[in-house]
Amino acid sequence: MERFTIDLHGPLHGMEYGGEGRLVLLVHGLSGSAVNWMETAVPLTAYGRVVAPELPGFGRTPPAGRSASMKAQAALMADFIEYQGGGPALVIGNSMGAMISMILAGQRPDLVERLVLIDTPGSTADLEGLPPAWITSMLMYLVPGANLMYVNWLRRQGTPEQTTDTALDLLSGEPGRMSPRARRLHARVAAERNAMPWPPHAYLEAFRSIMANLVPFSRWRRTALLVSAPTLLIHGTHDQVVPISAAERLATLRPDWSYRPLVGVGHIAMLEAPDLLLEVVAEFMDRAPGRKDGLASVPSGPGPGDEAVHRPGVGDHVAAHPASSSLEDTPSRLIQFPRVVGVGGDDEPHVPPPGLE
Repeated sequence: MERFTIDLHGPLHGMEYGGEGRLVLLVHGLSGSAVNWMETAVPLTAYGRVVAPELPGFGRTPPAGRSASMKAQAALMADFIEYQGGGPALVIGNSMGAMISMILAGQRPDLVERLVLIDTPGSTADLEGLPPAWITSMLMYLVPGANLMYVNWLRRQGTPEQTTDTALDLLSGEPGRMSPRARRLHARVAAERNAMPWPPHAYLEAFRSIMANLVPFSRWRRTALLVSAPTLLIHGTHDQVVPISAAERLATLRPDWSYRPLVGVGHIAMLEAPDLLLEVVAEFMDRAPGRKDGLASVPSGPGPGDEAVHRPGVGDHVAAHPASSSLEDTPSRLIQFPRVVGVGGDDEPHVPPPGLE
């Protein structure tokens, strides 16, 4: 493992984990960093040379005049692959990183050999099961002026260790799954970022861009349909950030993709269930038939199999999952974002905040 800094339209930090052959590009999510891949990066060297860059505005990489929008980040990752010697690469993205990876695969198919999407944002009106605090945060992030004050307020709600523990427990399918080492390293990154002036601005720009790419659904649909690389879609059934109904909708749109819901897993499978994630990726890479050992099935209703829902496992189509709704079900709570593209994102030019270049 080796930390690096390169000049890619400005400084770009990241970590290289070794391996040989094809490039394996790991793209982190919103508020993420290269540390997000600490549990899975080394085993992934079985498929090539593993590199985890930190996107502008995230980790230790400053914006340096670069936009945090999804299209800009995808274009930068295309340049990064070419900087590394060209593709095609195995690209694995989590959350925001999955969206960036999808856009990259659609715009530059020559650079993406295979694509793995972990808990990608998706267009859905079904927010059933999401914590009220997260729904409130999403709405606050879209209010000009108040959003920056709100993000700065969140950063002051405890020490880096406390805020990291809170975030990791929210993102996982069940509190306490993260190893002490993972918590310690993520808290260290949080402490470093608290001393930087740009994280709130980059976070909000990226969030607005994510929403602008999801609404209207026709825009997200075009993005998904442009992808030609073989794709594995992974989503935790207990994701409290992106409802699994979003993955279900995407899997229905792209039935040619491999789709594996992970039972009992939240938003960050690579940290909370790394062995399970690696098993599913190996299955995808080998194109092997589904293996039975160690994979939990999903019961179709309450009964003796309910235990499988509470531990990580690979599930069947999520419509069979008792904690989820099918696409035909009417969600009990709806929140619409009808004018989200008007608040920013990829529809307006990037203007860096003064002093954050």
